[in-house]
Amino acid sequence: MNSYETAINGIGIISAAGVDVRSVCERIRGGLVKPRTGKQPRETEFEPGVPPQKLRRVNRYSRLAVAAAIQSMNDAGKSDTSFDPFRGGTIFTTGYGSMSSNIAFGMSVADGEPDLCSPSLFAGTVANACVGQVCVQLNLRGPSTVLIGGNVLLYSKLLLETDRADVVFAGAVEEYDEDLFASLGKNEIASEICVNEATVVFYLGRRNEASYCVVGESSSAALRGYPLVKRLGEAESERAMRLSLRECLDKNGGADVVISSANGSYFDSIEARAIEAEAPGAGVADAVKRFFGETMGSAFLIAAAAGSLCLRERRFAEGLGIVRDLDKILVTGYDPIGNYNCVVLSKNRDL
Repeated sequence: MNSYETAINGIGIISAAGVDVRSVCERIRGGLVKPRTGKQPRETEFEPGVPPQKLRRVNRYSRLAVAAAIQSMNDAGKSDTSFDPFRGGTIFTTGYGSMSSNIAFGMSVADGEPDLCSPSLFAGTVANACVGQVCVQLNLRGPSTVLIGGNVLLYSKLLLETDRADVVFAGAVEEYDEDLFASLGKNEIASEICVNEATVVFYLGRRNEASYCVVGESSSAALRGYPLVKRLGEAESERAMRLSLRECLDKNGGADVVISSANGSYFDSIEARAIEAEAPGAGVADAVKRFFGETMGSAFLIAAAAGSLCLRERRFAEGLGIVRDLDKILVTGYDPIGNYNCVVLSKNRDL
């Protein structure tokens, strides 16, 4: 039996709710999160964490990933020389990728001078540009990929527990783009939701005394679309979520609280029924997206970051309306590809 315990040892976060773990915690301490009203600023200001000359001509999408990755490493108390670079992995996910670079490149081609298009602009159009820059800046040479949707915690845990890596930077990047957000604003569902950009990166490795929490088993289910932009069938959606919730709870021996994917849309009640059916004794925390907004491809990891902080700090949990003692939290989330993901995070115990 594998005795390895994958843990979240550091967190980097850039969001409308805070641009690092400390600022996020400071904003949520002291009371229940109130619902957001109106539209929030879309593009978040942040410090890249490296000298500007090292990121010349690097697009914002990639700079977000680099900044959050460096935050997570610093939060874990590690330096870039504390592990073998060939044993450092990078597994990221995104829903929309670098939409800004794609649109800018498309416009440059449409202007009639494709031979004069910027090579650096073109390089930034691929979804894995963010991981490439993280690897360059942190000298990481281990297993690396970008998923369009999906559960990076599942793949990262597999790498660590089969001894393919000692450290994995597991992250999600969703960048503000004016055209993308304008399009979402015209959708009858998304137009009623506070949509924000967000980037989050976990520094994953073996559990130690300072770990935030232990990453348990995951499960996933396929929805028939993205609930933020498409109205899905209630019965089939509830059935899919119930299967995923049941599998995750069975694998991990239950949970005390479920952090739901609620964002104020029609889909909230469908998920609430699924949670009530499969985890009737668990509390439900539905305030995460009231605090961070709907962060699309980053939403699942944002919820996992909130769960990690709840397990470590009682005041943070109380800020989200969680008043019971916590040992295990089941985190849920759906992404723009239509994946419904679940994972259980467990309280870090003495070694």
